[in-house]
Order: sequence, then C-alpha cells, then structure tokens
Amino acid sequence: MWTKRLLVAVVMLVGSGCAIVPTSGSPRVWGEDTGRDTLSQPYVRIIAEPPRKDAEPLDVVKGFLAATASFDDPTLAVARLYLTSEALRKWKPYDTAQVYDGRFTADPVSTDDKNTTVRLKYESQATIDSEGRFAPLTSAGDQPFGLTKINGQWRISDLPDGRWLSSDDLKRAYRQMDLYYPPATHVTGLVLDRVWEPIDPSTGVAETRVRRLLSGPTKTIRSAVASAFPLSAKLNRISVEGNTVVVDFDSGLLDIRSDQMNAMKAQLAWTLGDLVAGRIIEVRVNGEPFRGGLTFKPTEWNAYDPNVLTSSPDAFYMQGGVLRLASEKGPGDPVGGAAGQGTMPFTDPAVSAQSQRVAARADGNGIWVADMVAGSQWQQWIKGTDVTPPSWDRYGAVWTAIRVSDTETQVFTAVGPGNPHRVTIPPDLTGAKFKALRVSRDGARVAMIVDDGSGPQVKIGTIVRSGIAAGIQEVQSLVPPRTGLINAIAWQDAATLLVLSKGKASQELAAWSVLEGEKENNQTIRLDPKSDIQSIAGAPDRVLASTEPDQDNAGEVRLYDDTKGTWVRVVGDAATAPVYPLG
Repeated sequence: MWTKRLLVAVVMLVGSGCAIVPTSGSPRVWGEDTGRDTLSQPYVRIIAEPPRKDAEPLDVVKGFLAATASFDDPTLAVARLYLTSEALRKWKPYDTAQVYDGRFTADPVSTDDKNTTVRLKYESQATIDSEGRFAPLTSAGDQPFGLTKINGQWRISDLPDGRWLSSDDLKRAYRQMDLYYPPATHVTGLVLDRVWEPIDPSTGVAETRVRRLLSGPTKTIRSAVASAFPLSAKLNRISVEGNTVVVDFDSGLLDIRSDQMNAMKAQLAWTLGDLVAGRIIEVRVNGEPFRGGLTFKPTEWNAYDPNVLTSSPDAFYMQGGVLRLASEKGPGDPVGGAAGQGTMPFTDPAVSAQSQRVAARADGNGIWVADMVAGSQWQQWIKGTDVTPPSWDRYGAVWTAIRVSDTETQVFTAVGPGNPHRVTIPPDLTGAKFKALRVSRDGARVAMIVDDGSGPQVKIGTIVRSGIAAGIQEVQSLVPPRTGLINAIAWQDAATLLVLSKGKASQELAAWSVLEGEKENNQTIRLDPKSDIQSIAGAPDRVLASTEPDQDNAGEVRLYDDTKGTWVRVVGDAATAPVYPLG
C-alpha cells in the first residue's frame, strides 16, 4: 500500500514538472538502511525538471511552483528557466516561502497570442520568512502570474517574490530546528530559538542545524541572547567516526574566548540534540584537534536546560490559607516561613527558582515576598492596589503589572523590598489593561493577557536587559482577541504556553507554541465538563489545575495524565492555586 501511494505521488509530480527520489541526508540508493546513523534522516527529494516544449501557460506555472520546492537545486537554476529575463532579474526567491494546502484552482484570463495571465486560487496556511520563522496564516489566496511568449514558448513575466510550498512540500523538504543561545546576561543556561530550514542534500540535517546556529538568532529573540561562537567561525563539515560525532570548524573558531568554551559546548550539544544522543562530540579545527583535543558528552550540559527545572519539580498549592508542598502520599506539609503559617491573608502565590521564596498578592496592597525558611516574615517588594499576580524570573526578580490610572499600565520588577524598577514597554501596552504577566523560565520572554479595547488576548514579548534595567520588546500576538474570556496562562516549557479560556458554552485548555504562533499539534486538553477550572500551572510534561467548588466537592487540585487523556486528583478539601517554580 505504501509503495503504491508513493508511485502515485511520483506520477502526479512528474506531470507537473518534477520527480521524486527517496533519500537521506545525502543521496543514497533506494531502500538503503540509514537507521544506524542518526545524522542521516531519510526524506524525499524533489528533482526539478525544466519547462517542456510547447507547454501551456497553466503547465508552465505548475512546473515553476514544483521547481521552487526542489532543494536538490539550492540555487533554483531550474526554476529560473521558467522566467523571462526581466522577471528573473527582479525575482527574490529567498525573501519568504508561501505555504498552501497543496490544492489550487487556476483560471486563465485576458489571453492573446503573446501575453496571458494565470490566476491561482488557494488556501494559505503559513509563511516562512528569510530567517526561517514560521507564522500561521489561514486565508484564501488569489495570486496572478503573468506570462509572455518568448520564441514561441510561454515564460512567466510577472510573479510574486518568494517560493511556494504545499503542505506536503513543507513536510518533505523542511525540518523544524531548535537552536540554542546563551542569554545576553551570560548566566549559565540557554534560550530556545526555532526555525524551519530546507534540507541541503549535499550536507544533511546535522550540518544544516549547526550552519544555521552560526548564522545567529532570529529577530524576535536577538536582543535577549548572545552566541559563544566567534562571528568569524564557519563550519567545514560534520562526520561520524565510530561513536564520535566530529564537528570540524575553520580557523575562525580559534578566536573564541576561554570563558565562552562551556557555553559553546552547550550550544552544540543542545542544538544537535537527538542526532548525537548516546554519542561523544569532538570539536576540531581544519581537521586538527582543537586546544589539545576537545571531546564531551551531550549529557554533561544538562544544567543548561532552558526549562531550568529538574525532571521532577516541586509542586505547591494553597489550602487553609497557607502554601503547602504537594506530596504523593496524602496532604502536603506547609512550607517553611510566613507563607506556611497563615499570619497574613494572601492569594496567587508564585515560587522562585530552587523553591527559595514565595511572592503573592496580599492585603490588597501590592506584591509581598517571604523566604521559605523558618522564622521568615512577609515583606512588601512592590506597592500598588491594582496589580497582576506576581511572576518570578530566573534571576530572582519578581514581576507585576500595575494599573496606575484608567488609561495607563506600568510594569515593575524588584529584587528586594522598597526598590522596584520600572520596565519599559511599548506604547500600545501602556494603554492596555493587564490581567496576567508571566515570565518564561529561561528569562527571555514574557506572556501577557491584555485587553486594549478589542477584547482579551495573549501577547508574547522579548525581555531585553541592560544591567538592572529591563524592557519588553518585539511584542507579538499569540492568541488574538476572541469572544469570551481568557482566564489564565502558564508556561509549560520554553516553547509552550498553556492558555485557559472560556467561551459561551465551555472552557478550553490549550497548549500554544509561542515560537510558531499556533496550537501545538492542534492540542486541546480535555476538561471535565462538570468542573470549572479555576487556575492552572505547568512544567515540562506536566499540567496542574484547580477546580471551582461545586455540589460534589469543595474544590481540588488535579494532575493531567497526558498518556490517558484524563485528570488525576492530587488533593481535595478546598485545595486551590497550584504552582510550579517559575513559569
């Protein structure tokens, strides 16, 4: 059945100006086993074909679209054969890629002996810009292609910039690549960036990842990160010698500073990721050992995890006016210090890294903080009567947004009592009402529920730091304004934000990719229609939620079992406000 389907695909694409050949990271014989070499990931090649003699205008356009999706032809030499000399001079193929559903209708119009127009109508799905950033775009497209007859043959004379990819082309010829960069603050850790890149058949996936890593982060995160690699460093090649993956650079790598070596190794280990699992990485320069021989295991750099948390992070919840540490066996014990004593009413607790401090809204007057050690007292870190729930960053600062007037919101951070620092934000955020503000665990991004008058929406911004000063830049919409309410947000991991919303009929809890602007694999977490969710918390592979009290229970905290698609009770008896450190 599989072979028959592939044969049909070959016949269809040959008819439209290209042929398909199965391959891996570099050209291989059909059916060769590449399972032993994780650097060679099988995929399907599209080999472009030049225009056929006396082809009709529609066939010329189809052939051109197929040729632009061929990555065995990185210079697009064959695709250029479909263009007139003037169109060839103007066409900018690498500006953007238009992803469509793979189906289109075409209507030729205004035809004469020398000129015609083919108008394509299609359903757009996304765009990929010149940096490889993916942006969903669901809309009906209508694109004219002008053609002129040159020496008796139709050629495209007027066309949009960029290249065209069907959804199948995207799956076949592109790979989603996670790139990792150290924070600009030079703290131990990494920040995740994500791009979609075409596979270069002459090099393969591993080299494509590292070359793209060296070219630098995308615009949205660039101001928040750095790179350990010198700008002059270039990759020669990546090869496998036994159980060792050899990454060979040119002499530009010799410019690296000694204090950047660990960050460089972490960048390589995390960016190569699954391709080097269970192997050793060796760095060379022009084939020679680098600094006496530099080898390391990828697992040595787990401490640079952008998610910051351990594999089994602590979970906390509120019950009886105190904060408790969740336990697998029975009710949890109160935490140490003021938050576990109930000496002052507080809500919306947030826990810092390593579970050292708790911040909360308290006494209707700003953000208060207490150490989770015996004898600690609450201290007011940020004043204000209309503040959002607090959020910690990995640097030990607590964040909140304050509505200071009917027309102005300000954002503040603080690392101690009585000395908050105002965060610069774009003008459109200044006038918006904030319901929530959450800093990502890698400290590079912030998620916000805001309403600028068009309805509640979720926006993502990049945190740019300079000493103690911070600003929010590169703000983009993640969840657009919609009918109903967006009740809560929580970071699950470095790339995923949990969004709890409520429409006219029911609640929805969905996982959104902040790097691609859409629900992850259309993932919506199933909720119990009998219980309203009050608040949520997330950690890698973990989701906690508290339910509103009803006639059947007094409210409880539940853990979502992703494998079964069900919720498991953690604790009842009016437990509320589950929380993981950071996020």
